[in-house]
Amino acid sequence: MIAKVLYIQNKQRPDPLSIVKLQDFDCIEGENINPKIIIESPNISLYCLDPQNQQAIFVETPLEIELSNATFFYQAQYEYAQRLIAVPLEDLPQLMTAIEEPIEKLIMIYSVGRCGSTLLSKVFNQIETVLSLSEPDVFSQIVGLRNPDGSNDAEIARLLKICIELLSKNSKKEKEFCCVLKLRSFCIELGDLIYRVFPDCQVIFLYRNAEDVVRSSIRAFVYLSAMLPTISQNIDLYSRFIPLLKDYANDIDFTDSSAIDLYTTAWLSVMQRYRFLQQQGIPSCTIRYENLVADPQKIVSAIFEYCGLSLAEVSRACQVFAKDSQSGSNLSQENLTKHEIQIPDILEIRQKMDKLLQKHPEIKTPDFLVPGTFS
Repeated sequence: MIAKVLYIQNKQRPDPLSIVKLQDFDCIEGENINPKIIIESPNISLYCLDPQNQQAIFVETPLEIELSNATFFYQAQYEYAQRLIAVPLEDLPQLMTAIEEPIEKLIMIYSVGRCGSTLLSKVFNQIETVLSLSEPDVFSQIVGLRNPDGSNDAEIARLLKICIELLSKNSKKEKEFCCVLKLRSFCIELGDLIYRVFPDCQVIFLYRNAEDVVRSSIRAFVYLSAMLPTISQNIDLYSRFIPLLKDYANDIDFTDSSAIDLYTTAWLSVMQRYRFLQQQGIPSCTIRYENLVADPQKIVSAIFEYCGLSLAEVSRACQVFAKDSQSGSNLSQENLTKHEIQIPDILEIRQKMDKLLQKHPEIKTPDFLVPGTFS
């Protein structure tokens, strides 16, 4: 096995919310090194894949920076990156043998987005025995690599197992036994394969009234209106992330700068996917955002009990509810209030949403209650 150092000349990530890629950095190739340094160093973590050159890209950050404390793991990796290390994908299985112990407990957090999933990730991070990572973004890449017909599912499943083991390697320290991964909303498309390779993993799903999700998305994702023409011209590509996009494309107004139709379709697509996972018999804990914020102690207690974590930790963990969970990021309340965004009238939002929701065979209302929701 041989790994290669890539020295960073410039950081050139145009949009802090875009999916990670090697091209986020302008690099020059350096010397070859033993890839085992990746396993041995707590400050080296998996950043992205480079499918074109069939390699995985790891980022080295300062030892004093604890990436698990970051609001968004991938943004902190980029911000603090000192150098990169490239490892051929074919060498990753052999590299895995250097990890002495498998994951003892894996918890996956899926959500519709804009519904408290970052907050819940921080709740878990208050527990000393837990390593909680908010949005390691290699999984977003993998969503795009999975063929819609399932023809490369076996390959994708192997890749997922490797990536999860590599990201959780730092949880092998004596005090940590549990790894929590909170992913971007569309990464629920990988839920079946992650369960296939980690059948003992525990799944948490967070959702929220679609009207509130859409309104919050309009405020948070101001860049998306500029992307609407590109999305409309590349439906096949973007439907890997929002599968219902193909079925709803003719009903989506791609000229609407508020992107109400797109956000509605994205919410509906995630909800539909979770219902599919439920129907496949994948055990899970279903939480509604409205219940979480109304009674944090009760809901967090239920989540901890489901995950096998000590209920004595609940009160301390719930202290994060008093803070802005996305503080320090471009999605913080402070930053969002700087945007002069015109939110459409609620009646306009409801009319647009209703047109799309009525097409769905099951999820026909914005306040749809998922079966099995804890209350």
